[in-house]
Amino acid sequence: MNTQRGQAIVLIAILLAVVVGMAALAIDGSRAYALRRDLQAAVDAAALAAGDNLQQTGNYTSAEQAATSIFSTNLRLYSAPACTPAYGAPGAIPLSITCTYSDGTVLKQVISALGPAGTQFTITATRAIVLPFAKVLTNGTAPVLSAIASGGVNNLLYTPTIAALSQAGCGGAPGNAIVTTSGGTLTVIGDIVSSGTISIAGSASVAGDVYARCQPSVPGLTTTCYPSGAATPCTFPDVAGTTKSGYNFVDPNYPPPPVTGSGQGIPGSTVILSPGTYATNPAFGAGLCYFLAGGVYKWQAGYTNNGGFVSNELKPPDEPSYTNNTVLAGHQMWNTDGVNCAGSFRLSSLGGSSPISREGTWSIVMTTVRTAIYSGVSYTRESAPSMCHTVTVGDNQVIQLQVSNVPGATNYNVYVSSGSCAGPFGYLGQVNNNASETNQRVSGCAPTLARNASPPTPFNNCDLDSSSQTFNGNNWAPDFTIPAPDPEGPPAGPAPLPNSNAGPATATPPAGDRANENQCVSSSGAPVACATTLNSSYITPGAVLFFLPGCGTTSSCCSSAISMSGGADIYLYSGQQFARILLYEPGPEQSPPPNTCSNSVAGHGVTSMLGIFYLPAASITITGSSGYLATIAGGVIAWTATINGNGSVSIVGDPSLMTWPPSVHLTQ
Repeated sequence: MNTQRGQAIVLIAILLAVVVGMAALAIDGSRAYALRRDLQAAVDAAALAAGDNLQQTGNYTSAEQAATSIFSTNLRLYSAPACTPAYGAPGAIPLSITCTYSDGTVLKQVISALGPAGTQFTITATRAIVLPFAKVLTNGTAPVLSAIASGGVNNLLYTPTIAALSQAGCGGAPGNAIVTTSGGTLTVIGDIVSSGTISIAGSASVAGDVYARCQPSVPGLTTTCYPSGAATPCTFPDVAGTTKSGYNFVDPNYPPPPVTGSGQGIPGSTVILSPGTYATNPAFGAGLCYFLAGGVYKWQAGYTNNGGFVSNELKPPDEPSYTNNTVLAGHQMWNTDGVNCAGSFRLSSLGGSSPISREGTWSIVMTTVRTAIYSGVSYTRESAPSMCHTVTVGDNQVIQLQVSNVPGATNYNVYVSSGSCAGPFGYLGQVNNNASETNQRVSGCAPTLARNASPPTPFNNCDLDSSSQTFNGNNWAPDFTIPAPDPEGPPAGPAPLPNSNAGPATATPPAGDRANENQCVSSSGAPVACATTLNSSYITPGAVLFFLPGCGTTSSCCSSAISMSGGADIYLYSGQQFARILLYEPGPEQSPPPNTCSNSVAGHGVTSMLGIFYLPAASITITGSSGYLATIAGGVIAWTATINGNGSVSIVGDPSLMTWPPSVHLTQ
């Protein structure tokens, strides 16, 4: 027995080392695991915060600061890190920023501008961990933990300009999901994403990426530089688009819009239409104009246009040239396709009581004003200024202003300049439109009537009627602290398109668009810059949405579709309150029966549809014509899409008109 003395001590010593090692692994290992998990959560949050901030602000410096801030907060690092180089925007090569904290933690951001693939934030972090127990198992060096995350934002893959959900052409299935026929020219700004094959028989140019799920390439399709559309090679900030395969687009499942307003009858030749439910197809006739008040239009029996001009755009009388406000624009928007609805005005100096005290020449412009109602709240719309007219006031004279009414006008604002038509103009007063909207018709307006003459001749030969106002010494008090709104800009495409509206209002009103698609207000009515993401408190006054419901599974009920002939024109815009959706047809994901009817959109002279087409269960055919550029600015989501005709079709993924859900994704 004495020969075995001491063995227990050796065994205990060996076991003690094992126990200490196991304790070290248990305690320090769990600490390392927890710290690694916290480190990963922090870089994930930083990548998402950077992308979200960039989408909200458009500012790289702010986005990078947001990433650093959320990383510090998550790891409870309260001292500011030293960052080199300074925050800024990436160029043709990625921007790499390294931030070092006082405890040795290192945060590295690599920001890459990828064009149509958006912006990528790659966030890497390293941090040493002190091992009180496991130190005996190391060489004395503290281990370093690391984590990496990559976040993408504004990738057009998730907000494509054209998306087809059908898998036709893949896996042996017949047909194609997207087709262009011979003779047609398709120009796309943004991505094309197809769950099936793409067939190009004419020509197509895409400034963006093309995702064809089961095609490595698409014959006849050219990818160009995004966002300019210029041919490759590209010069930064342009980035060349590519063709990729393997992506299956999923229905974003937009909810059906709420329909307010009473049931509406057949429009006939009434100019002003109200939102609500139309049980009968309107079948708009040739030679007539129709102004749509803002809201949701539910076309129970479909929407057909056989030659009328339909719009919710608010325009001034006597639209001026965008380069010279003393000259009429070459195309008055409401004078289209034989329709002669554009308004005009004239000035006269007359003898009268309470004469204007200041004699001489005055310059006057007018704007069209209308009140839009959404959710019971009224919002003011005001068009860009008209052409400038001058009048000379003599001794004991007053000014009479007469207006040949514009579709949609409820009254007019008058602005005056004491000098030339170069301004400045100050607010003078209003001219009320006393004609009842329910009785406004165009049957008395002959297509040859030159209503945009100056002065109009004959002036009152139209059922839109006229309005007038006399300005004298009692109401002549120009207020130059209230200037006229911004003027219209050049046409958005080739002739014969009309002037474009002023840009979005980002400054103090009345700067920017105050009437149409670029106008946004808060729910309280305060002017705001339009959001680039969904914001339920933002309103675009006057916006419309066409809702064509499904009707079941029988083919006999498939009449709820949009059908426009080549002789018809439509110029519509949607808005923030409708997520910029302009045409809505439910699919299998929505509770109403899906709408599987075939849709056809064709224009003639000035067709533009500013918003998103959402038809996840239906097909759409968009037809171009040799004389114009048909424009859809927003995007198309359909089961299948066909582009045909012998002219040009432009589909533009305009970020200002696409308020789709934010697409900030972790990609690693």
